[in-house]
Amino acid sequence: MNIILIGIQGSGKGTQAKLLCERYGWIHITTGELFREHIKNNTELGKIVRTFIERGELVPDKYVFKIVEKALREAERKFVLDGFPRNLSQTEFLVEKFTIDHVILLDLKDDLAMKRLLARRICNNCGRDYNVLFKKPEIAGKCDVCGGRLVKRKDDNETAIKKRIERFHLETNSVIDFFRKKGLLIKINADQTPQKIHSQIVDKIR
Repeated sequence: MNIILIGIQGSGKGTQAKLLCERYGWIHITTGELFREHIKNNTELGKIVRTFIERGELVPDKYVFKIVEKALREAERKFVLDGFPRNLSQTEFLVEKFTIDHVILLDLKDDLAMKRLLARRICNNCGRDYNVLFKKPEIAGKCDVCGGRLVKRKDDNETAIKKRIERFHLETNSVIDFFRKKGLLIKINADQTPQKIHSQIVDKIR
């Protein structure tokens, strides 16, 4: 089964993808992780991606397509896709090449997304994620795993978050409409506990 997760940043896509993959043995694919992997391995695509990311620009679709298509084919019809597609061009590319069974929209209001993102923290040593609202460390300011210091991401400030939210709505509304018309869209209220959201997703995709 192939699943797409769509949602504003802070809606819990990563958490839900992890829960689904643990339950069904699917593969979690995110464009961000694929980019980091290519950059780390210094591939030709990684070198190209790095130039755009360092300038704070979006990676052009033609490079995204190459990276994503390879990962999806290797997943062999058991992936949870997170962070792609972001626009109509990417959507059309995806459905031409792959069968999509369900598209889960994690619906969260902008003000709640802002609140969640401002509360995010990351370990400056091992990279583990926390949130001071609902995923707190055992000791304030310290990573449970390695004891590293918890810090805010550089782009987790109100101005940057607002721009990301605006970009999401501008680009992704057409994607949501596309899958709604195809009858593939499942809308879930993301203002619930992760386990409740997971249970509702499982009920819908059975």
